[in-house]
Order: sequence, then structure tokens, then C-alpha cells
Amino acid sequence: MVDLSIVIPVYNGAKSIETLCYEIDANLNNFTYEILLVDDGSKDDSYEVMKRLSHQFKQIKSIKLRENAGQQNTLLCGIRHVTGAYCITMDDDGQHDPGDIPLLYKKIKEGYNVVYGIPFQKQHAKYRSIGTMLTDWLFNTIIGKPKAIKISSYRIMTSDVVKIISRYPYRFIYLSAVIFHYTKRVANIPINHRKRKEGSSNYNLSRLLRLYMKLITYFTPCLKPFRKHGNQYEIEEITQ
Repeated sequence: MVDLSIVIPVYNGAKSIETLCYEIDANLNNFTYEILLVDDGSKDDSYEVMKRLSHQFKQIKSIKLRENAGQQNTLLCGIRHVTGAYCITMDDDGQHDPGDIPLLYKKIKEGYNVVYGIPFQKQHAKYRSIGTMLTDWLFNTIIGKPKAIKISSYRIMTSDVVKIISRYPYRFIYLSAVIFHYTKRVANIPINHRKRKEGSSNYNLSRLLRLYMKLITYFTPCLKPFRKHGNQYEIEEITQ
């Protein structure tokens, strides 16, 4: 078993993913690790870059989904393939600093099940900040998240949490919602949030609103009859 499994959902990340993988390698000299890159139906040549990285680094496994499944389902796919004692999730756009990985690891070793990295200052559009506030309210109200805890897509989890997430049966998943149903032993640490080097966010206001409607449907107990089973994703190819 390796120390760390790092899961990165990739969508049109051909210009950023190679640099990110090199940065991860440079910051993990004291760890054994693996990187799970999962291509979520990219329209650029992301998977070609990913395959090249897998051939170059024995630690990198690349997975191509047959069609776009969404960030959370793509993360679920990667999480189901990890072998590490701890699992880290991070974005493909370079805004998450790999230099913060040792800090996340140090904090979770204090006895937490999950640790979220929370930026000092976020480098994205104002509507995303409003969206973060709404997500926080939904989690506090519906899922019982402790109000002092914030969530982000940059996190580290124990293997026990990975097992819980891997068994999730419904078509739509939101990782943090599953996490807080399982445990409240969660912490935050402050991290650096870098400016995006390439491209723009794949989220917009309408997509965020659809996400919130699904969150309400799939994680409000009285709405359980409306949750759908079915394919969460379909794998087309794996390179390792």
C-alpha cells in the first residue's frame, strides 16, 4: 500500500495536467504515492497527455470515461481505484498548490477522518463565492455539517472514508455530503489558492443551480424515493 493516492478529475486539462503532475512529484519526496487521472469526456487532447504521463511515470494511472459524467462522479471513479492509506482529491487547473499536500497529511494524522484545504483568498468569479455560501448553507441545514467547518474540492481522506464513498449506490453523488453522513471528525487548514494558468471554470450559474437541486433531492431524507439508481459513469480505457 502506498502512502497517498491522489485523484484528479480532468476536463479539457491538456495544457495544465502535465505541469501539475510534475509539481506533485516534486513535493512528495518523502512519500510513496500514486496519481489517478480520470478524463471526464474532454474535448481536447487531455487523454493523450495523460497516456504519455502514464508511460513516463509508473505512479500515474489514466482512466478515460466514455462520456462526460460530471466532476463528482468522475471523482467517484478515481476513488474506486485507489490503493493508498490516504486519498487526496484536487482539481486539474493548477489552482490547488501541491506544496500543501504535506500540510493536509500532517493534519489528518492528528486523528481526523477528513481534512479540507480552505484558501486564504479564492481566485475565481464572484458568483462562485455566492455559490460557496449557498452550498455551505445547504450542508449546514440538510446534512448537519458543523458550521465552523468549510468544504472544498481539495481534501485528504482516510481509507475508511474511501470505502464508504466507494459503496455509494445512486446515480448522483456529492462526495462531501456522503462524508458528513458518515463522520463529523473533519478539520480545515488554510491553503494557497493560485490563479488559473489556462482556460476558465467549467461552472456557470445555471450549472450550479442544477447542482443544488440535485443536492436537495439526493440528500434530504424525505426525498429518498426520488433518488435514481443507474450507471454513475462508464470507463472506456485505462492506461497504466
